[in-house]
Amino acid sequence: MLALGAPALAVWLSACGELPTNPRISVLLAVNEMLPGPHRFPFVLVDGDGGLVTGANINVRFIRLIGQRDEFRFEAPAREHVAGASYDHVHADGAVHVHDASRSYYLVADADFEEGLWRADLEVEPAFGSAYATSTAFQVGRRTSAPRVGDAAPAFANLTSRDVLNLETLTTADPPLPALYDHSIADALARREPLVVTFSTPGFCTSAMCGPVTAVVGELSRNFGDRLRFIHIEPFDLAVARTEGRLEWADAAREWKLETEPWVFVVDSTGRVAARFEGLVGAVELEPAVAAVAGPPLN
Repeated sequence: MLALGAPALAVWLSACGELPTNPRISVLLAVNEMLPGPHRFPFVLVDGDGGLVTGANINVRFIRLIGQRDEFRFEAPAREHVAGASYDHVHADGAVHVHDASRSYYLVADADFEEGLWRADLEVEPAFGSAYATSTAFQVGRRTSAPRVGDAAPAFANLTSRDVLNLETLTTADPPLPALYDHSIADALARREPLVVTFSTPGFCTSAMCGPVTAVVGELSRNFGDRLRFIHIEPFDLAVARTEGRLEWADAAREWKLETEPWVFVVDSTGRVAARFEGLVGAVELEPAVAAVAGPPLN
């Protein structure tokens, strides 16, 4: 994702239609990389106080920036979705607190990009107040280190619940869902079972997206758990993070060549990546990809 400062943005951004711009609203992309071809375009709107802008109707115009020339390519509505879920957490003293592991985001699902520099011009009709315009620039590049669709999933032998005394060794999820730690990637691939591999760290997340994504995967595992394997892996070495206070990629993340978090990979029964999702993703996107590889019940 391209990060541009205010001076650079002033060069690249042009007026969005006839709507007044709103300098208090920022567009934050919910992914770090954009690849050429069909690609999801998820984002959030943040106001000047750091709060999320929800409930808006948004139309996005995508502009290709070539030298000093702006070329309109296509436009599409952005639909609002929710990633995550709310759940009851029972504390040791018996007190029950509701944890909200959800986050709203907007999505253009059918974007199609060429390599290069782009601008997204947003026309926003908020739930309250007057309509306004805002923009963001982003880079589309070919480089990605994470497995692509069609690649063989790395057969990493991650630790499971059978290898540790308690699940806190494996996860920062609170509370953890035990079913996500019953299987290793290597074993599932050897058995030719479809699987969903999630790399996320609710406790040490640098993107503020891991909790919602982990919650989404947990909910799906309850519906599809008899038809494929769901595996959650912390992308950072928990021992180092907990004792030294620094984030160091875990062996599993290194083998999968991850450079960001969170990631969700859907793997079919042949061991190939059938779908992949970086950053914030909700059930509306993930469930169809899971259903496509689920097949008949495993048990």
